[in-house]
Amino acid sequence: MRSRIFSSKHIKTITKGQEWIPAFLTLGFLLAFPVAALVKLGTWRTMGYTSAEISVLYAHLWKDGLVMTGMVVAVIAALMNSINEFIYLYSGKKTDFYHGLPMKRSEMFTERVVTGLIYYIVPYVVMEFFMICIGATRGFFSLKIMGMAVRMFGMHLLIYLVIYFSIVLIICVTGNMLMGILCLMGMYLYGIAMNMLMLSYGTAFLQTFAGDRRYGIFRFLINYASPGTLVLSMLNEYAYGNAGKLIAAIAILTVVLALLSWQAYVRRPSEAAGRSMVYRWIAVLVKFMVVVPTGLGVGWIFYTFTTGKSGMIWWIFGLILGTVVSHGLIETIYHMSFQKFFARKIQIVIAGVLVACCALIYQKDLLHFDSYIPKQEEIASVNINTSAFDQDYYEAVDKTDDGKFFNFVDNNKWDDARMAFSGENGIGDQTYAALKNIVNSSCKEAEINERVYSYFTCVKYTLKSGRVIYRNYWAGEYLKPLMSGLYEEENLKKMKFSLLDIDEKYLNSLYLTDAGGNGYRIFQNDESKMSELMEAMRKDVEEASTDDFLHAPEVRIDFEYKLPVKRSVAAMIPGESEESSNYVDWVLGIYPSFKNTLAILKETGYPLTIDELKINKITLNYNYGDINETPAEEVTYEKPEEIEALQKAMVVKFSGYFGDDAEVSTNIDVSAYTEQGEVMNVFGLKLSELPDFVQDKLDELGITQNSVQIAEPMVSDETVTDDYVEDYYEDDNDDIASQAIIGGADEPTSISLE
Repeated sequence: MRSRIFSSKHIKTITKGQEWIPAFLTLGFLLAFPVAALVKLGTWRTMGYTSAEISVLYAHLWKDGLVMTGMVVAVIAALMNSINEFIYLYSGKKTDFYHGLPMKRSEMFTERVVTGLIYYIVPYVVMEFFMICIGATRGFFSLKIMGMAVRMFGMHLLIYLVIYFSIVLIICVTGNMLMGILCLMGMYLYGIAMNMLMLSYGTAFLQTFAGDRRYGIFRFLINYASPGTLVLSMLNEYAYGNAGKLIAAIAILTVVLALLSWQAYVRRPSEAAGRSMVYRWIAVLVKFMVVVPTGLGVGWIFYTFTTGKSGMIWWIFGLILGTVVSHGLIETIYHMSFQKFFARKIQIVIAGVLVACCALIYQKDLLHFDSYIPKQEEIASVNINTSAFDQDYYEAVDKTDDGKFFNFVDNNKWDDARMAFSGENGIGDQTYAALKNIVNSSCKEAEINERVYSYFTCVKYTLKSGRVIYRNYWAGEYLKPLMSGLYEEENLKKMKFSLLDIDEKYLNSLYLTDAGGNGYRIFQNDESKMSELMEAMRKDVEEASTDDFLHAPEVRIDFEYKLPVKRSVAAMIPGESEESSNYVDWVLGIYPSFKNTLAILKETGYPLTIDELKINKITLNYNYGDINETPAEEVTYEKPEEIEALQKAMVVKFSGYFGDDAEVSTNIDVSAYTEQGEVMNVFGLKLSELPDFVQDKLDELGITQNSVQIAEPMVSDETVTDDYVEDYYEDDNDDIASQAIIGGADEPTSISLE
């Protein structure tokens, strides 16, 4: 009997009436492979690509474009075949008929799987071979292309099987169409929903939670928690040749789904057609998987839409409401009767206990998420988003294996592996101690109001085991030891000044931002002077101590390089070489200790210090330092002795200043004027050198003096909102001293003097 089942005659017999399936799939693969290839080849010819360039593009098409079009048809094939072959299980009459045939259930299952495979494989192989022939007729045939065709066939077959068996499993464990659709949606969307729920609770209750980063369980839920997302992740890696592990994972998942589907089909009672769920234990499992997250989700909605102390009460109400209602709806769907809404009360209680436990884990931080920091010996490196307190802009640059081209990434992509800070063996003692202090200060509940004025940063820990951890911290007073450690123990100095290792032939131009904030292109017609400046800077960097990098620069230089990069296939231009050029910038402060560099810049004649600015008027705007920056009084000083005293106390608000005298007043806004008009730089007044007449004015106005380090505070949009600030000031207004949030320092003006 088995040989008859798998004979060609039997396959032809059961295919009668279903010819539309292989016909439809043949049309799909025709469009996905030969038609897509012909369209691309014709487009490339029209655009003027040479035969050699088209050959490269054609090979890339096998790794990218055809993979995506073939995947779409493979998914459609899996959906059509699985539903067509097993949907009869939802009908009692059809189930009785098929199960009454003189054939074992296992043989019937295998027959349907094999039939579906034939419907899929035959059109695929024919159309893929047709496409190979099209490429060969145009001179694009090679063993490499054949190898890619075989690999693509294997990958698409794997995609077909994992989607196919996932749908078959759902059909086999559910008894009607409604429950089948709901469970299939749950299988493919559950990970995404859980990720959103965990992100919502983490953002609401955990002080150091980095909700904008995918890592750990969050990365798993988004990328790997369902067959669909796992397939998409594999396709993303396939083009880069990194999909080996994901292919193995999908292969294992396919085997597991196939075995579960086979068992569910063989053991399925014939009378199960029409029920919601075939197996009672699966019904209970699915119920709890839905009820617990739903209860938490409804509770979070009530929590976020309320403020003050009432928020906790509404949160608890939402948790209870979400648990009871979702449980009732599940029972209603299971039994198709609203009379069962409050059935199985014990399970409601159990679900409620689970919801309460999960909620308390977040609300009380029972897992010590906020206070956690990896052990020093476990850390391989750290990445730190320094944009809140370091205005320098720099690149990490290295050459390709052939030495002809450059690769680079800027510090805006701070969590890139090339931007990692590490010493010889992990991170140093001072850096770790500073991070530990930052962790402790960030998780103290008593300091929550101060965080509005703290320096916000995100840290990525990369452990020696390969594990990655992200945290958001508030780190005002510990910035100096942290930055000192990064300069002294880690590779921050080398990273910032990596431009000094690049051949000067790639240096395109230099732009100076002087002490007044004006930008000028310098030495544009004097390559020897540019070379002299770079050599002076190398000497200054080599001789500089860690402390030198913690003092305030008053001028900056934008070093613009023009580097050769390898043109990607996606950016290929007809008739041009594989090489292109990118402009890469370093914008670095020139520290007071850089005597050699400053001596050369002196020759430009532009002011390099505040003392050199010819200021004839300074306006101070005194304010009370509250959230709304309430103005108190604006005073203009024009006397030479007043200007001299103020000029001595003024400092440019370039972020990245962590010296001992780095505190400036938050209650005074400074505007300086020369004969040409208002000076463009943003200035502050150092508390250590505040003139007496300014202090007297503060006393007269009754302003309580507050201060902040010159590195401008940056508040996370996700963590501290206007509502967040208002809530805390509304609840604790009598106990909190008002302070002002200083905005970010202005960018330098670009003025090119040709």
